[in-house]
Amino acid sequence: MSGLANEEIEGRLNALREALAFLIAHVVRAETLAGDDADTLLDAFDAHLQFQDNQEDPGAVPSGPAFAIEGAMMREFSLLLKNARARLAELADQEVPPSGG
Repeated sequence: MSGLANEEIEGRLNALREALAFLIAHVVRAETLAGDDADTLLDAFDAHLQFQDNQEDPGAVPSGPAFAIEGAMMREFSLLLKNARARLAELADQEVPPSGG
């Protein structure tokens, strides 16, 4: 059991999420500026989000900690990807065209 308060844990997790989103956005941005196809990184993230959740059997209701943990992991991964895309959009908005002088 951790000696950290829930607020401390949540704050640290939020910081890690933001740091990862920042890094992903900057890697994609650097690849774009280098002329590489940076969509492959974001596409790989999207592909990772496609996981089996018993959709083939609508009557099946997953239960137990393993399914809860996997579901939480996928939600976090999705949120990370969403944050990375938002940071990438911010970087694109900050781009200043070269001056003519």
